[in-house]
Amino acid sequence: MKLEKLSNGRFIKTSIIVLAVISIFGVIFINKSKAKYRVTQSIQIVSGEVNYKVADLNVLAIYKQKSKENTNEENYESISDVPTSGYQLNTTKSYCTKPSTNDTKITGDIVYDGKSISVNNITEKGTKCYLYFDINNEISSEERFKNLGLTLGKGTPNFSKTACSSGCGETTNGVYTAQDDFGTSYYFRGTVSNNWVKFGKVGNSDIYWRIVRINGNGTIRLIYSGTGTAAATGDGTQLKTLIFNSLRTSAMSVKYLNSAIQQDLDYWYDSNLKSYANKIDGATGFCNDVDYGTASGSDQYFKPYDRIETNHTPSLKCELNNLYTTSGGTKGNQQLTNPIGLISADEVNYAGGVSSGGNSSYYLYTNQEYWTLSPAHFDGLARMFFIYSDGEIMSGGMAWGDVNHAEGVRPVINLKADTTFTGHGTSIDPYILSGN
Repeated sequence: MKLEKLSNGRFIKTSIIVLAVISIFGVIFINKSKAKYRVTQSIQIVSGEVNYKVADLNVLAIYKQKSKENTNEENYESISDVPTSGYQLNTTKSYCTKPSTNDTKITGDIVYDGKSISVNNITEKGTKCYLYFDINNEISSEERFKNLGLTLGKGTPNFSKTACSSGCGETTNGVYTAQDDFGTSYYFRGTVSNNWVKFGKVGNSDIYWRIVRINGNGTIRLIYSGTGTAAATGDGTQLKTLIFNSLRTSAMSVKYLNSAIQQDLDYWYDSNLKSYANKIDGATGFCNDVDYGTASGSDQYFKPYDRIETNHTPSLKCELNNLYTTSGGTKGNQQLTNPIGLISADEVNYAGGVSSGGNSSYYLYTNQEYWTLSPAHFDGLARMFFIYSDGEIMSGGMAWGDVNHAEGVRPVINLKADTTFTGHGTSIDPYILSGN
């Protein structure tokens, strides 16, 4: 494991060279109170010439969490080396001190990417840093994919065509990959029957979901598919029909925050899922891409329209201001009260739906109309993408897509990355969260 010192000085060459020096030269451990310190003062790097020296950071104390229950001081033990796996840096608890500030704690200058520690903006000799590492049982998207025993599809799907079993587009069924804001995402596409999850209850009835994708951070995105039994189609696959927003003559009525549908989903979450909050992730978020795309006459299109309708190039990436997350994450706008949203039109396109025709074979077809979270266009009325009863991705017209027109509501949540399952993902043997 390497300790890197980043600076704006003219001597910086590479962080990797610093690793070599710290690993090879003069690493001394000193026992003092409960910490083991690494002295790195005045270490020189030789690579044909002396091109860098670390003379500022001279004491480092490293601690790791003993159990995951809490982050109290007594729950940490001193260690000699930065852990290489199984832990994550507690950026809130870790800090540095500088003599010139009377050893006042300074946070925000320490970065851990899972492979290296970087201490930024060190300009003063005698700086001391204290690093706290928390237990991390999270599973990466790649590990999740392997653990679930899924099969990766071949080739790259054509997103202008539907994905189905045969005869209606192209037979791209299974799991494929795309990049999202967190890494490699594994998404389900086409006619699949191994993405069922049973999680939570409404009253005494189990809630059934379909896995949309394994997000790039290892969390799992689910879309609601009814209660009681694992129904793939029918009115029971959605909570209700509801308007998206009451005001339809403003282009910004396509925003999710404080919309009628968000308020209703918050209420449903509080009533039915809040007791499972320790299983649900709030940092991954939901994309409500309200950025303007092209315009035609008096019509203003939003970027999802350009991607889905015009270019057939869906994306799982989202501008951070449009990525609705709860507080405490590292990305997104952190404006949600509860970690619940809707599916995006891009995700439906990845799953096998298109804007140019129906598809009754892919797993998001329910024979019902329901909302997405993606704005389509503004033509005097604010319109959202929604899924038509034949499985087509619709962008509005006449009353359709108008934010004040009632469509079905299918909640979407993300399960935490440390979630483990039993079961095989079928409708009769769905994945069940361990300990649920």
